[in-house]
Amino acid sequence: MHHPHQLLTATVAVLAVCGAAATQCARAGPLDAQYCGAEPAPGFDLSPNHAHTGRYVNAVYGYAVTIPAGLTGYSSAAGPQRGFGIVLSWAPRAYLRVDAAYDAFYSITADAVHMRDVVGVRLFDTLLSDQKNPAALAHVPGGRYLMRVRCPGSAQVYVHEDVIVMRRREIYRLDLQTVPSRYASDVRLLDAMLPTWRWVPVRH
Repeated sequence: MHHPHQLLTATVAVLAVCGAAATQCARAGPLDAQYCGAEPAPGFDLSPNHAHTGRYVNAVYGYAVTIPAGLTGYSSAAGPQRGFGIVLSWAPRAYLRVDAAYDAFYSITADAVHMRDVVGVRLFDTLLSDQKNPAALAHVPGGRYLMRVRCPGSAQVYVHEDVIVMRRREIYRLDLQTVPSRYASDVRLLDAMLPTWRWVPVRH
């Protein structure tokens, strides 16, 4: 059970993301789209976005990970590179994402980051289940979280499995978004990437 203070803090964080357009955000905002099979947008795997295969090194956020053989990850051509995404299937949508970001909401722990995700789901969608297990990236402890989500107006269930680690005020995340019929095969790709994770020197 989550402490009421955690729920309040996470709700404030979500409302801060929505900002002045909170009414529109509550109808169908970016937080809703990320749990309902709408990410990534069509064209994500096309130029000018950058393609990555094999060993991926991100010196800005100080990590490296190996993309499984036969798969290609893509990162946005706009802004600083935080990570990449791999489209496993367009229909039904299945997506594996590696991401790093500064902890702007001062979440401190992996559990607190996940709590923000849970609040975002419950604002827009139906959280069917939420499970937690211990996890680590290159010996830095964090958590592994498995959510099943149903979105408004759809019978489709989406599975979201996150490995989250906090390190030096940065949030590191491997995120699998898929459907139950694909989960058993897609989660093997997430599992294959985890032991390849390494920390590397940050270069500004």
